Amino acid sequence: MTTTQITVTEKAQKELIGLEVNHEQFLRLWVEPGGCSGMSYGAAIDEEMGEGDQVIFENEQIRVVSDPESVQYFDGLTIDYTDDLVQSGFRFINPNAVQSCGCGSSFSCDSCG
Repeated sequence: MTTTQITVTEKAQKELIGLEVNHEQFLRLWVEPGGCSGMSYGAAIDEEMGEGDQVIFENEQIRVVSDPESVQYFDGLTIDYTDDLVQSGFRFINPNAVQSCGCGSSFSCDSCG
């Protein structure tokens, strides 16, 4: 089993805690086909671990989990939160993405997996 390393910035952690994502609940991330660049991120608050799920980030306050098919796309990922005049919300900064769409919600990846 490969260990996937992600970073969750302090701003993103603060927002997740504000959403009451804690050790009873966690942030689930996945990747699915879609978007203008080929693959899209998905995220939801969950409380049930599935078979093969991996914890890809954990500290005293929050956990982030991914399914075994999606985890390959997250190595090196940074989850940030932005709140400015143009946009507010979570941002996924993926060093493995070779192309991203203008809105940042989809990407393509040649070297993932």
